Amino acid sequence: MKQLLAIAHTRLTAIGTQSRHRKSRRMQEPTMPRCRLSAHRLIAGIFGTLLHATAAQAVIDQPMDEASARAMLNRYGYGADRTSLQATIGTTPRHYLERAIRGTPAYPPALVRQIAASPAAEPLDKLWPLYGPGGSERMEKRAAIQPPGSDIVRSEREVEGRQMLNAASANRLLESANSDNPGHEALLNFWLNHFSIHGLKQINKFLAADYARQMQRAMREDSFAALLKASFFHPAMQIYLDNNRSVATDSAFARQAERRGHQAGINENLARELLELHTLGVNGGYTQSDVQALARIITGAGVINNRLPEHALNAPGAERIGYFFFDPNRHDFGDKRLLGRSYPAGRGLDEIRQALDQLASHPQTAEHIAGKLARRFLADEPPAEVVKAMAAAFRNSGGRISATLAPLLDSPAFAESLKRPGKFKEPVDYILSAARAACDGQVIGNGQLLWRSAQDQGQAPFMRSTPDGYGSQEADWLSPPAIAKRIRLAQTLASRPVPLAAHASGGDLSACRPDISAVRAAVGSLSTETRAALAGLSPQDELTALLASPEFMRR
Repeated sequence: MKQLLAIAHTRLTAIGTQSRHRKSRRMQEPTMPRCRLSAHRLIAGIFGTLLHATAAQAVIDQPMDEASARAMLNRYGYGADRTSLQATIGTTPRHYLERAIRGTPAYPPALVRQIAASPAAEPLDKLWPLYGPGGSERMEKRAAIQPPGSDIVRSEREVEGRQMLNAASANRLLESANSDNPGHEALLNFWLNHFSIHGLKQINKFLAADYARQMQRAMREDSFAALLKASFFHPAMQIYLDNNRSVATDSAFARQAERRGHQAGINENLARELLELHTLGVNGGYTQSDVQALARIITGAGVINNRLPEHALNAPGAERIGYFFFDPNRHDFGDKRLLGRSYPAGRGLDEIRQALDQLASHPQTAEHIAGKLARRFLADEPPAEVVKAMAAAFRNSGGRISATLAPLLDSPAFAESLKRPGKFKEPVDYILSAARAACDGQVIGNGQLLWRSAQDQGQAPFMRSTPDGYGSQEADWLSPPAIAKRIRLAQTLASRPVPLAAHASGGDLSACRPDISAVRAAVGSLSTETRAALAGLSPQDELTALLASPEFMRR
C-alpha cells in the first residue's frame, strides 16, 4: 500500500510540475495577432473535438487487442480459451455486450447431443401431465399396485426429480463452459441468480431447466420488465414462494374451503421478495402496507392443477400462460393502493401486469439493479458515479439492460479494472475458468464433475434455498476451507488426462490434455512471490500451482 501511495504521489507531483511549467510558458509567450489567434483557436477546437471523440471511443467502441479481449472474457465471461479469444479480438466492448444480450449461443455438436439426451431436456408439455400438481394417471396406476403402507411411488418420484434437477444443474454448467458466447452465459447466470428459485422445492426439480430456458428467451428482449414477467409467470417461481397457495380471504375459493372446514388465506412470500429482492431492493422505501397490497394484487396467480376441470380452466376471467394459471376464484377483486398508485376494483390479471410494470419502472428499481450489476461485473464497492450513470440509463431507456450496462463498460473505472485481477471469483467462476484454461477450446463434457465441484464449493445452479440468490462479494466466498477446495480441484484438473473431457457415462479421457503455455496465458502476469513458488516444479505441479495461484483466484 505504501508503495502504491508513493507511486501515486510521484505521478501527481510530476503532473502538477508539468502543469506549472505549461502555465509559466504561456505567461512568457508573446501575444499573437488576433487573426492568427482565431485560426489557432479554430484548429485547437477541431483538434480538441477529435481528441474528445477518440477518448469517448476509447473504452466501449474501441476494438479490443489480445490483452483487452482476454481481460473482458475474464471479467464478463468465464475466462479466455483459444476459440473465444480469437472471436473477441478486434470486436468492441459494445459488440460484446449486444451479443451477450441478444446473441444465440452455439455449443459443440457433441455437447448438444449429450444435453438433448439428458432427462432435463424433456419439454414441460411432457413433464407436467406426469409430475404436475393433482397427480397423473401413471402415478395412480403405480399407487394402485404398491403394497399397503408402502410409499414406493413417492420414492420413485423423488429419485426421478433429483436426477432431473442434477441434470439441469450440470447442463447449465456445461453450457457455460462450452459456449461460444461467454458473455451471454455470464449474464444469463446473473439473472437466474437474481430471480433465484430453489430446485428442491416440491416439483421444481422437474421445472428448473424450463425456467432457465424461459429466462434465456426473456433476456434476448433486452428488457428488465420482460425478465421480471418471465420469472413471475413461470410455475417454478409461483411454487417456490408459495403464491400458488395464496387465496384472497373473501374469494369464492376461500368460502368453499371454509365450508369444508379448511382455512385459506393470503401468502405474502412472493410479494415481499418482488419488492425486496427483485425490484426496489431492501432499502427501496416500500412499507408493510405495500407488501400487503401487492400480495392482494397477485392473489389468483398460480399453476395448472391436473385435476382442474375444463370448465374451471375456461371460466370468465381465467387465463393460462403455459402452465401458469390465473384463477379468478382465488383473486382479491377489491380496491388496492401500491406505492402511492391506486388500483380500482375488478381488474383481475390486468392489475398483476400493471403492478409488475410499476415495479419494473420504479426509480428505486433502477438504483437496485444498477448497483447489483456493478457489484457483479465491476467491483465489490463500485464507484458511486458509475452506479449513478447506470441507474440513469436504466430509467431513461425504460429498463433496457444494454443501456444500463453501457455506462459501466464505458467508464474509466471499468477500463482500469481490466488491467489487473480484481474481484475474487465466485465458486462457479473459478470452476468454469479453471476448466476452460485446462481444456483450452476442447469440449468439456463431464457435467457431473462440474456439478459435484459446484456442490462442494456451495454454488450449484438452482440449489440456493433462500430467495436472495448466491452472493457475489469477496466476503461471501473467501475463507481457508474455500481455498482448500479450489486447490483440490486444481490438483484434479492438473492430472493428465483432464477428467473434464469425459462424458459422465464414459468417453475418451485422452481428449483433453492441458497445454502449460495456454494455462500460463490464462493466468496472466504473476507476482514475484508466485513466480518464485513456481520455480523448479514439475509440469503437473506447475499446472496445479498456476490454477491455485492468487492471481487466478481473481478476475
